[in-house]
Amino acid sequence: MIAVLLTTAILMLIITNRHFNEQTGRYHEDILKRKENAVLASIDYLLDTYPGKVTKDNVYQILEGKILEISDINKLNIIIYDLRGNVMLSTQIEEPRHPVLPQNILDSLAKNEYYNETLDSKDENRSYYASYNYIKDVSEFENFAIINLPYETNDVFLQEDMFTLMGSYGVAFLFILLLGAIMIYVVSKNTFNKLSSFADRIKETQVISNNRPIQYEKNDEIGILVDAYNEMLIKLKEQSEMLAEVERQETWREFARQVAHEIKNPLTPMKLMIQSYMRKFDSEDEVLVERTNRTSNILMQQIETIESIANAFSDFAKMPSRQDEMIDMVQVIQNTLEIFSIKHITFTFSNPNIQTMFDKQYLNRIVTNIVKNSFQAIPPNRTPKVSVDINLKDDMIFITIEDNGKGISEEEKSQIFKPRFTTKSSGSGIGLSMVKKIIEDYNGKITFESFEDLGTKFIIQLPYTNEHKTI
Repeated sequence: MIAVLLTTAILMLIITNRHFNEQTGRYHEDILKRKENAVLASIDYLLDTYPGKVTKDNVYQILEGKILEISDINKLNIIIYDLRGNVMLSTQIEEPRHPVLPQNILDSLAKNEYYNETLDSKDENRSYYASYNYIKDVSEFENFAIINLPYETNDVFLQEDMFTLMGSYGVAFLFILLLGAIMIYVVSKNTFNKLSSFADRIKETQVISNNRPIQYEKNDEIGILVDAYNEMLIKLKEQSEMLAEVERQETWREFARQVAHEIKNPLTPMKLMIQSYMRKFDSEDEVLVERTNRTSNILMQQIETIESIANAFSDFAKMPSRQDEMIDMVQVIQNTLEIFSIKHITFTFSNPNIQTMFDKQYLNRIVTNIVKNSFQAIPPNRTPKVSVDINLKDDMIFITIEDNGKGISEEEKSQIFKPRFTTKSSGSGIGLSMVKKIIEDYNGKITFESFEDLGTKFIIQLPYTNEHKTI
């Protein structure tokens, strides 16, 4: 409020100063106009009473003897130019401001038959005005010469009046400002004390507690807040009881969903792996032993994952503790991808042997979750294409997984790593959040690029270390 009052006072002073200056300018322009009319009338009378014919060639001789008299009567200097802008006569002691008229003045005279100018003076207390007109024969519409009437004023007295007026305004506004500040202080302090007390009660409010309503008798703005607060307490008590019951039920539902999701991740590819093995089983196959061993190893790896998940959820849904060991990341990822449809997956690597300290089960979970999501994001009418690449660069391991699915919408991009967020009707929404947490536990980073109806690419960055560490 003080700022509003102060701003108003400053704006009023600025507007008053501007208006005063405009009025002063119009006042001097009016004076110059009256003097101009008087001078032109005197010159017209002089030319009308001349016994001979007035032409642009003899106008100089006609005006020369009378120009000083006309100047003295009107207390105004007079400068006469010929039609080309050269000085013919002047009553000024000093040289005219324009010894030769500029082309813009001549053009304005030719178009409008007059020209006015206002110039800044070197002395801030003085102003300079000037008018330009034709001396002409009105009856025959013939121009004889150009007359310039310079008018210089002294604004000292007008400025003193302005400063007096501004001072009076300043005193009045200062009084209003002080009075307003006192009133604002009293009102705001009283209001602040009430609001402070009200705020203290709000800070004491708890969701599950026997909150006491505020007793307030006055019917003012604070009273509206107090009534709303008391109504809120009643609703808060009812909703807190409902919320406690819902949370108990939701906790068990969430726990069950998480267990089902984590167990289902390895079970689904295991089922597909066994079905594929059974379809291709041939007792006379030369590589039967090798294929059986590879399938067994992959199944054992998935069974170990299920076992670690079961152990973790037995401790209330905790992730398995990290068991870092020196692993070949290319080999682990390759084994993980074999549970999917290999013909739709392209796996590339910059180095066939990338040894680093990492938990094999964690890496398996990361790749399984993202690749599985990639296949689920591909529409049924589109041939699936999933590419997986691992690259070692600048002591960082880059794993990229790209698909040709439907992509992620702009609205979903900010939610994709949040727990319980899912775009699938059957998903629990903890897969990608779990992946993000694993990667961040290794001081890594996961980002993605996605374009709707074109596909999504996940980029995983993990620090590379080839030294054994104790975890």
